Amino acid sequence: MCLEEPEPTSSESDSDLDSGESGDGDGDSGDGDGDSGDGDGDDDSGDGDGDGDGDEGNCEAGETWCDGICVDTSIDLEHCGSCGHACEVVDGNGACSEGVCAPTLGNCVATGEPLVSCSEACAAQGKVCAAGGCGGRTLTWHGNLDSCNSFIGSAGGGPCSLPTEPVTNYYRCCCGEQ
Repeated sequence: MCLEEPEPTSSESDSDLDSGESGDGDGDSGDGDGDSGDGDGDDDSGDGDGDGDGDEGNCEAGETWCDGICVDTSIDLEHCGSCGHACEVVDGNGACSEGVCAPTLGNCVATGEPLVSCSEACAAQGKVCAAGGCGGRTLTWHGNLDSCNSFIGSAGGGPCSLPTEPVTNYYRCCCGEQ
């Protein structure tokens, strides 16, 4: 004899199953934290890095997820101190050390009247003068614009109040971030 099981009554049915939800009790289709599935408590369904593929958590200790890769922001030139903060390297000067960009040689400055100090030249570029900060140099002297653009010249040390007298037609100052 074959017996059929009776159909459940509406009071016996699981409303989560009828509505297509997972049945975790929070009214969404996820993992019970109130969002749609990644467990981080926010309203997205990804892994927290915005692309939803679960790879952000794979960075080594001391690394940060930036532009789709894990980087060490204490030394990375493209992500120094934070994602997207790039350091300049000019004529071999510049680096990222402990999350801070090292000073570099600034733009070419024509000697003229009045002569502009390295403090003023760097400030005009949104930076601060770094006395001796570019391999012991505060500034470099260049005979013409071509040699300045090619970094062919002589180095000078001293304070950021230099230059006080023109030595050649152009110079570059050692400038760092503010």
